[in-house]
Amino acid sequence: MQLKSIEIVGFKSFADKTTIKFPGGMTGIVGPNGSGKSNIAESIRWVMGEQSAKNLRGSRMPDVIFSGAADRRSLNMASVTLILDNSDHYIKTPFDELKLSRKLFRNGDSGYYLNEKQCRLKDITDLFMDTGIGQGSLSIISQGNVEEIFNSKPEERRSIIENVAGVYKYKQHKTTAQKEIDETSDNLNRVEDIIHELKGRLAPLEEQSSLATDYLDQKKRLDQLEKQQLILSTQQAMSDAGHFKQAVSEKSDLVNKLYAQVTTNENSRDKLKATLADNRSQVDHLNDEILAMTEKIQSLKSQHQLSDQEKSFKNADLKRISEQIKLTDKQIADYQVKLTQSVDAGKRIKIKIDNKNKHFADLSEQEKQNSVSVIESEIDDLRNQYVDLLQQKTDIKNQITLKSHDDQQFTERLNAQRERISKAEHDLKQAQDELIAKQADLKDTQAQLAEIDSQLADLTTLLTTRQQEVDSSQANWLAALKVAEQAKAKANSLKSLHDSYRGFYRGVANLLKHKNELTGIMGPVSDYLEIDDRYVKAIETALGGQAQHVISTDNRAASAAIKFLTKNRLGRVTLLPVSTIRSRHLNSGIVRLAEEVAGYIGVASDLVKMPENLTRIKEFLLGTTIIADNLDNAIQISRKISQKTRVVTLDGQVVNAGGSLTGGANRNDNQGVLVQKNELESLEKSTAEMDQKLAEKETALKQAKAELAKISASHERGQQKRFEFHQRVQSLKSQCDSLQNAVSTKQRELKTLELAMKNAASQQSTSDESQLSQKQADIEQKLQQTNNQLDEKRVQLANVKQSAETFATQKQALHEEIVVEQQKLRQLQVDQAALNKQVSNHQTDKAGLLKQQHQLQEELSKQVDSGSLNAEIKQSSQKQTALNQQLQQLKSKVEAGSTAVDQLNQTIQDEQINLNNAKYELKAAQQKLAKNQQNLDANLASLQEQYQIQVQDLNNPDWNWDPQQLAGQIKMLRTGINEIGPVNVGAIQEFKAVSQRYDFLMKQKQDLLDAKDHLMATMQDMDSTISSRFKDAFDKVGRAFGQVFVDMFGGGEAKLVLTDPNDLLNTGIEIMVKPPGKNYRNLNLLSGGEKALTAITLLFAIIKVRPVPFCILDEAEAALDPFNADRFAKYLKRFGDETQFVVITHRKETMIYADQLYGVTMQESGVSKVVTVNLDNLKTEVS
Repeated sequence: MQLKSIEIVGFKSFADKTTIKFPGGMTGIVGPNGSGKSNIAESIRWVMGEQSAKNLRGSRMPDVIFSGAADRRSLNMASVTLILDNSDHYIKTPFDELKLSRKLFRNGDSGYYLNEKQCRLKDITDLFMDTGIGQGSLSIISQGNVEEIFNSKPEERRSIIENVAGVYKYKQHKTTAQKEIDETSDNLNRVEDIIHELKGRLAPLEEQSSLATDYLDQKKRLDQLEKQQLILSTQQAMSDAGHFKQAVSEKSDLVNKLYAQVTTNENSRDKLKATLADNRSQVDHLNDEILAMTEKIQSLKSQHQLSDQEKSFKNADLKRISEQIKLTDKQIADYQVKLTQSVDAGKRIKIKIDNKNKHFADLSEQEKQNSVSVIESEIDDLRNQYVDLLQQKTDIKNQITLKSHDDQQFTERLNAQRERISKAEHDLKQAQDELIAKQADLKDTQAQLAEIDSQLADLTTLLTTRQQEVDSSQANWLAALKVAEQAKAKANSLKSLHDSYRGFYRGVANLLKHKNELTGIMGPVSDYLEIDDRYVKAIETALGGQAQHVISTDNRAASAAIKFLTKNRLGRVTLLPVSTIRSRHLNSGIVRLAEEVAGYIGVASDLVKMPENLTRIKEFLLGTTIIADNLDNAIQISRKISQKTRVVTLDGQVVNAGGSLTGGANRNDNQGVLVQKNELESLEKSTAEMDQKLAEKETALKQAKAELAKISASHERGQQKRFEFHQRVQSLKSQCDSLQNAVSTKQRELKTLELAMKNAASQQSTSDESQLSQKQADIEQKLQQTNNQLDEKRVQLANVKQSAETFATQKQALHEEIVVEQQKLRQLQVDQAALNKQVSNHQTDKAGLLKQQHQLQEELSKQVDSGSLNAEIKQSSQKQTALNQQLQQLKSKVEAGSTAVDQLNQTIQDEQINLNNAKYELKAAQQKLAKNQQNLDANLASLQEQYQIQVQDLNNPDWNWDPQQLAGQIKMLRTGINEIGPVNVGAIQEFKAVSQRYDFLMKQKQDLLDAKDHLMATMQDMDSTISSRFKDAFDKVGRAFGQVFVDMFGGGEAKLVLTDPNDLLNTGIEIMVKPPGKNYRNLNLLSGGEKALTAITLLFAIIKVRPVPFCILDEAEAALDPFNADRFAKYLKRFGDETQFVVITHRKETMIYADQLYGVTMQESGVSKVVTVNLDNLKTEVS
C-alpha cells in the first residue's frame, strides 16, 4: 500500500491543475516560506475526510478554495484527487487501486467520490478506520502534532496508543451500544407506561363488550323484520307503477297536441315578422339615404358660402404679400448701402493700421541698433581683438628671439612635426573607418531590434488574448462542472428514490421489493409509460394513484401477490392482469364533438406510448380521458360533449364527468412518480450530454493551455532576444560615441600639429628682423586704435542706456493706437457680418413671400364656380323629395304588418298558457312515476345488495305477511333497543384488540429486558477487548520508545508511565525521559529541542510497532539542530522499506536523503507551482 499521486485543482494557492507523483521511499518537498508547501499535506488531509476548517488553517471550509491573486480571479471550486496503490489489499476492499476525490463549491455544495462514484463521508471514514492512515491517525504529522505530544495532558496522550491499538471501531461500537441501551431503556419505560394504561382499560371494555353483544342480537331480529317490511313495500310499488304509467301517457298526448298548434301559429308569426323586418329594413335604408342627401345639400350650401369667403380672404392675402415684398426689397437696398459704407471704412482703418505697424517696426529697428546688448557685444569683441593683438605682439617677440637659433635644429623639429602629422592622419583615418563600420553595425542592429519589438508586441497581444481565453474557458469549465455535478447528484437522488420505491404507496413498494419472490409481476404502470414532456402533468393527473397500479401477467399472479401481501401484512395494492383487462374507448361522436372545440389536444391514451402487449392496459386507464390545453377550453369541451367524460388540462386541472371541477396546486405537485421518472430520464440524458461537453471543454482547455504555454515560451524567448539586442545596441552606441569623441580629438590634434608647423614655417620664412620689427610696430598701432574704439563704445553705451526709455515710451503709445484701430476694424467686421445676415434673412423672407404669392394665385385660379354649386344643390333637393314620398308608403305597410303580428302573438300566448298547464300536469305525473320508480329501484337494490333477493323472487306465495303485525313487532324491538341505550359496538373488537395488545406488550417488555441485558454484556466484552488491546499496544510502544530513544539521543533512558494502571479505559500517559548524563525528569522540564526530539522519538516508536503504508511529515524536524536533524533523516531512511515518507522540510540535512525532491515556488504572486529539484546539485552543496 502506498501513495501513487495527487491531483490538486483550486485548493488554496494551487490555482492551476497540479499533479504530483510519489515514488517509493522518501519524497522531499521544499520551498521558501509562504510558497504553499504545507498546502500539499493539508490537501491530503482534506481529501481523506478532514472536517475541521481550523485544522486546515481556515475559519470556514470555503476558505480552502483559491481566493484569487493580483493577476488571477478567484475560483468557485476546489478539487483534490488522491490515488492509492492497494495491490497488497492493505485496505480491505476488492480494488487494487483506490481513487479518492473530494470537491467543494463556493456555494457550499460538496461531494466525495470513491473510484469516480459518489459516496458519503461515512464511507470514506469507514474505509480507513483502524488502518493507521485515517482521520486522527499519525499518517500526517506536522510541527503541530509534535507540539501536541509534549503540550497535551496525560489523558489526551492515550489517543496515540488507542490509534496504535486499533480500538477506534470498538469505541464506536461501544458508543452505538450505549445509545441502543439508552433507547432500549426509553422503549422499556414507554412499554411499561402503555401496559399500565391498558390494564386500566380492560375491565370497562369487558362490560361494554357484553352490553354490545346483547344489542347486536336484538338488532339482528329487527333487521329481519325490516327485510319483510321492505319486501311488502316493494310489492306495493310494483303494483302502483302501472297506474302511474297510464296517467303519464294520457298527459303526454295532450301536450303534443297543444305543442303542434303553438308551432303552427309561431311559424305564421315568424313569416309575418320576416316580411315586417324586411319593410322596416327598407324604411331604415330610405331614412339613411334621406339623411345622406340632407347632409349633402347642407354641405353644398356651406361649400358655396365658404368658397365666397375663401376667395375674399385670398385676395386680401395676395394684396398684403405684394406690399410685404415691396417693403422687403426696400430694406435689402438700405442694408446693402450700409454694407458698402462699412467696407470702405474698414479699408481706411486697415491702411492706418499698416502705417502704424510700419512706424512701430522702424522704432524697433532703431532701438535694436542702439541696443545695450549690441553695444556690450561690440565691446566684448574689441576686448577679444585687443587680447589677440597682445598675443601676436608676444609671438613676434618670441620669433625675434628664436631667430637666433640654429637652422639645423629648426629643420629637425620641422621633420619631426611632419612625422607626427602623418601619424595623426593615419590614426584619424583608422578611427573614422572604424566609426563608419560601427555606425553601419548599429543601424543594422537597431533595425533588427525594431523588428523584434514589433514581433514581441504581436506576441504580447496574442498572449494576453490567449490568457483571457484560457481564464474564461477554465471559469466556464468549472461552472459547467458544478452544474453537471449538481445534475448528477439530483439524478442519483432520483434514481435512488426510484430504485428503493420510496415514492410509491407502502403496499406497492413492498410488493415491488419482493417482486423476484413472485412470478408474473411485471411492475408499476409508471415504468412502462413513455410520455412527452408537455403531457407529463396532464397524464399524472389523469392517472392519479393508477400510475402505481402493478401490472401482472394474469389473475393467478395477481391473486398470489395479494395473498403474499395479506399474509405478511405489507399493505394493499391494485393489480392489472394483462389477460383480463379490457380496453375502454370514447364514443366516436363524443371525440368528433370535442375536436370541434378550440384547445382540444387528444385522447390521453393516444398521447402516450406503452409496449404493444400492454395496449389494453393503456386504453383501460386513459381511453376515456380527453386532454385540453387550458381550463377555459376544457370547460367548453365538457359542455360540448354534455359532461359525459372527464377532461384534463396540461397543467393538471380537471373537469369531471357531470360538470364538477377539480383543480389547484400543492407544494409537492412535482413529486409524483411519473414526474420523477420523466425528470430522471431527462436528467440522465442531460448529464450524459454534459459529460460529453465537459470532456470536450476539458480537451479544449488543455489544448488552449498547451498553446498558451507555447506562446508564453515564445514570448519569453522574444523578450530574451530583445534584451540581448538592446544590450548590443547600447554597447554599439557607446562604442560609436567613444569613436566619435576619439575622431574629434584626433582631428583637433591634427589641426594643432598643422597649425604649429605652419607657424614654425612662417616664423622661419620671416628671416628679416626689420620685417618683424615693422610688424611689431603695426601691431602697436592696432592696439592703440582698438583701445580708442573701446573708449568710444563705452561712452556710446552710457548714452544708449539713457535713450532706451524714450524708445520704450514711443513704442507703447504706438502699440495702444494700433490696438484701438484693430478694435474698430473688428467692430466693423462684426457689423458687416450682421448686415450680411440681415440681407440674407430678408432675401429668404422675400423668397417665401413670392412662393406664397404664387400659391395663392394658383388656388384662386382653381376656385369652384358658384353657378355649378347652385345647380347641384337644386338637383339634390329634388331627389330628397322623391325619397320622402317612398318613405311614407313603406311606413303604411309596416303599421299594417305590426297589427297582424300583435294579433298572432296574443293567440300564441293563450295557447302557450294551455300548453304550460298540460306540461305541469305531465311533469307532476312523471314525478310521481319517477318517485315510485326511484323507491322501487332503491328497494330492489337494497333487497339485492343486503339480502340477495331478485325481482322474480318477489312472486313467492309464502311472502304474504300481515303489514300491521310487522309494524307492531318492529316498534316493540326498537323500544327494546332504545331502552338498552347508547352502546359502544366497537367495544367488542376493541376489547379483543386491547387484550391482544396487552399480551403482545408483555412479551415486548420481556424482549426489551433481554436485549438490554445482551447489550450490557456486549459492552463489558468490548471494554475488556479495548483494555487488553490498549495494554498490549502500550507495552509494545513503551519498549520501542526506550530502544529508539537510545538511538536518537545516543544513550540515556525513556519510558511511558500509566497515570492509573487500574483503569485502563481512562488512564492517562506520562512520558519520562533520562537524557545522557542527566536524571529522570518529566517532559515539561526538557529544553525545546529535547522536547521535539523526544516527541519525534515517540512517533518513530509508534511507526516501528505499527508500520503505516505512508507518512506525511510537515516540518516535523524544524526545531532540531543540524546534528539531530541529520539523525532524524537517517532514521527515516531506515523505515523506507516499510513506510513511504513524504517530507515537507526546510532542512538540507533532510533533503539529501530524499529519493525524489520537489520544489514549490510562487513565480506568479499568490499561485503555487511545483518543479522537480536536481538532487545532485543539492548533495554537492551540502557536502
